[in-house]
Amino acid sequence: MNPPTAPWVRPGDAGYEDARRRLSVSAVVPPDRPAAVVRPRDTEGVVAAVHAARAHDLPLTVRSGGHGTAFTALRSGALALDLSGLDHVRVDPAAGTADVGPGATSLAVAEALAGTGWSFPVGHKGDVALGGFLLAGGNGWNQGDWGSACESVLSAEVVLADGSVTRIDAASGDAFAALRGAGPAFPAVVTGYRLRLHREPVLRARTVGFRADTSPALAEVGAWLDALAARVRPEVELTVVLGTGASGTEAVVRATAFGRDAAHADDLLATLDDDVPERATTYVRTTTTIPALLRGDTAPPGLATVAQQAWTRAGYADVLPLLAGPMASAPSSRSTVLVSSASYRRSAPPATEPLHRPLGTLTVAAYAVWEAGDGDGSAAAWPTATTEALAGLVTGHYVGEADLRRTPGRLVRCWAPGGLARLAAVRSRLDPEGRFLPPPGDLLPSAATRFRPPAAHPVGAAAPGPVPEELTA
Repeated sequence: MNPPTAPWVRPGDAGYEDARRRLSVSAVVPPDRPAAVVRPRDTEGVVAAVHAARAHDLPLTVRSGGHGTAFTALRSGALALDLSGLDHVRVDPAAGTADVGPGATSLAVAEALAGTGWSFPVGHKGDVALGGFLLAGGNGWNQGDWGSACESVLSAEVVLADGSVTRIDAASGDAFAALRGAGPAFPAVVTGYRLRLHREPVLRARTVGFRADTSPALAEVGAWLDALAARVRPEVELTVVLGTGASGTEAVVRATAFGRDAAHADDLLATLDDDVPERATTYVRTTTTIPALLRGDTAPPGLATVAQQAWTRAGYADVLPLLAGPMASAPSSRSTVLVSSASYRRSAPPATEPLHRPLGTLTVAAYAVWEAGDGDGSAAAWPTATTEALAGLVTGHYVGEADLRRTPGRLVRCWAPGGLARLAAVRSRLDPEGRFLPPPGDLLPSAATRFRPPAAHPVGAAAPGPVPEELTA
């Protein structure tokens, strides 16, 4: 196989194992072995890799950023594209737009925008790249006012399965919808986004801590949050993070106000300042920025990570008590559950409706973070068990934080009714050969049976057989 004009490694090459593991952010990854891993430097490198896949009859997978804990780019026998090198950020303050590569991280974009008068709803973690984040829909900062991040995508440059380069925008119909919500099921390679920016806000934040190691204590925090959520404006992002401290489960409520100016930001938080519960253990007021928030929320490298998410229309008081049991069995003190309001203003007209929509009024996301070792299997299963504790309250899932290897059946519940059929039609039109592997679960068509992937291997599963020689020679 003649490699394309980009860093390219195959099984047996020096650097292959490192490149394979870089397809995920987790230190513990499934044993799947791609036929090759390519890290293009530019659009031309992506085109060359797609042509190489066609010439050697290989299916394609893409790692374009995002959390990467679903491991969808790790598939045995596929040519895996790692887009982390496409990380340009170019801001046009006069136009209020920015051109960014899929590998550009949330922190890099936020820092490039700082002081320009503009901002963007990047991800809540600094190392989350915008490619996978925007493809999944993008539950970013200030969603209550700015909407999901994908609603601020104006267009994207993409490489199709035949190697051609095109631009997808509002005139592209359902392809534009799929660009904003299909996640790892998108049947093309995004090499660059054009983004609509938002006026740079003034941020004020409040952090309220509680000891909450029992269901009644969590119900009390939840009732206060429900009352607070009914009063605050959409420009206030309200989140509770459950973690494990020295005295057991702790709940940290974070209210972040995105004001037009300092006076407006202070006014947005006045209702919270006037109603701090007596049982709160801490109450901190801060002035901050999006880059500062991202820099202050980083985890040590080299940890194992798996995530799972669920939408619900229940209130905090209904949801939080159900999480007491899962928190007591968290695999480490770094493992957390985040519960946040998902209400927001509709900013896109129906004609350009994204495939992604919040499927509830609260998002519940469980993150298992642990030191790799003997307990990898049970630790990786904890996020799924945590969301299953919500039982009949779940109304859907977010494709950007769904463990599709462990629960492939959840894919169908990542979009509103009819969304899967819309996406299947886009895949058939843009990728008629089924060159791009769909996520695990076989719920989306892969037109050519020769591209049917082997069963996905969850973390901790036995290694698959060797990659066939004809796919690597």
